[in-house]
Amino acid sequence: RVEVGEQGVLASVREVQRHLAELLRHEHAPLALAQRCSGVAAPAPLLSALLNYRHSSADSGAEQIQWEGIEFLHAEERTNYPLTLSVDDLGVGFALTAQVELSVGAERVCAFMATALEGLVEALERTPERPLRQIDVLPDAERHRVLVEWNATAADYPQDTCIHELFEAQAERTPDAVAVVHEEQHLSYAELNTQANRLAHHLRKLGVKPDDRVAICIERSPEMIVGLLAILKAGGAYVPQDPAYPPERLAFMLQDSAPVALLVGGGVQAALSVAGAVLAEARVPVLDIGVDAAQWADAPARNPERSDIGLSSSHLAYVIYTSGSTGQPKGAMNDHRAVVNRLLWMQDAYALDGGDAVLQKTPFSFDVSVWEFFWPLLAGARLVMARPEGHKDPAYLVEVIRRERITTLHFVPSMLQIFVEYAEAGSCT
Repeated sequence: RVEVGEQGVLASVREVQRHLAELLRHEHAPLALAQRCSGVAAPAPLLSALLNYRHSSADSGAEQIQWEGIEFLHAEERTNYPLTLSVDDLGVGFALTAQVELSVGAERVCAFMATALEGLVEALERTPERPLRQIDVLPDAERHRVLVEWNATAADYPQDTCIHELFEAQAERTPDAVAVVHEEQHLSYAELNTQANRLAHHLRKLGVKPDDRVAICIERSPEMIVGLLAILKAGGAYVPQDPAYPPERLAFMLQDSAPVALLVGGGVQAALSVAGAVLAEARVPVLDIGVDAAQWADAPARNPERSDIGLSSSHLAYVIYTSGSTGQPKGAMNDHRAVVNRLLWMQDAYALDGGDAVLQKTPFSFDVSVWEFFWPLLAGARLVMARPEGHKDPAYLVEVIRRERITTLHFVPSMLQIFVEYAEAGSCT
C-alpha cells in the first residue's frame, strides 16, 4: 500500500522501494503457503488483480524465435485474473499491457497508468517535495467523463411553482378522491383544499406575508395537514413544534424563529406552558385549528392568489430545527423551489398514482416528513396518518399497513431492522 498524504514524491518513491525490497524474501514462497497465511478462505481467490513488472527486450517475438523450421505467426497473452497490468521495462522505455474485462476497457487502464507515471516523473524532476496525493491520475478523457458526462443531470422542472400549487392542481383533477386518512377520519381532496383555503385567508388577514414564519404545534391528524397547507397558501413558512419536545426546547424555537402566529391542536397547550411568556411578550396570536375554526368558517373557499402578496418559489416554505446534539439547535430554511424539485424528481422516479397509499409516520420536526406530506398529495394518492407516537409501535404499524393497503413508507435503517425482526411483519408484505 502506498500512503498518499502530505509526504513528498521523492520520499514516497523511496519508501515504496524499501517495502518492495523487504518483500523479495517471499518471492519464491509457494502459492499454497501464501493462501494459508492470508486468512482468505477457499474457494475465494487470493487476489483479483495482478501488477506484473518484467524486464523485457524491444525485439519482436519473431526475432526471439531462432528454432529451425519454425515460423512465428502470432502471440497473445492470457490471464486468469479479472485485471492484469504488465509493465515491460525495455531498457530505453516502458510498455504497458492491460488485460481486463471489456466493460472496463484495457485502453482506459493503460491511460490511467500512463497519466500517473508521467505526473510522477515530472514531479521527481521538478518538484520532488510535492505531496504524492497531488499527482494527477485522471486522463483528460476520464476527467471529462467524471466532471461533465456523469454530471449531465440537468432536467427541466417548473421553477416558479410553489408546493401548495402542486396540491391545488391535483385537487382540481380529483376533487372527490380521498386525500387524507386518520383512523376513522377521511378528507377528500376538495374538502382538504377548502379547509386549508379558509384558514389561509384568515392568516393573511392577520398579516402573514412571504418569508414570515408561522409556528405549528399539533399532534399527527388531518388538522395538521390543513394547518401546513394553510400556512403555505397564506405565503408563510411553517415551523414545526413537536408536542413531544420539552417545553424549554419549544420556547427556544419560538423565540429564535420569531413566528407571527402559532397554530395548535387539541391537547398540546400544556406543552407550551413554558413558552407562554415568549408568546405573550411577542404578542403572537395563538389559533386552535379545532376550537377556533368558527373564526374563519366564512372565509373564502377559493385558492388564495400568489400575486396578491408577491409570493414566489424563492420564498421560504418551512424552517426545521436541528437536533442540537452538537450545540444549540439551528433552524434550516428551505424554499419552495428546492422542495418542488425534490418532489417532482420523486414522482418521476417512483410514479405514485391514485391507487397508492403513503404512510405518514415521521414526526414533522424531521425533514423526511416533508415528502411524506406533500408527495402523495401532488399525485392523487392517499396520505394515511399514523396515530400520535404510532411510529414507535411495530404491531400498530403492521396493522395500519395491512388495513390501509400501504404501498409506500420510509424507515431509517435502525427502525427498519426492528420492524423486520418483529414476528408479524411478514404478514403485511
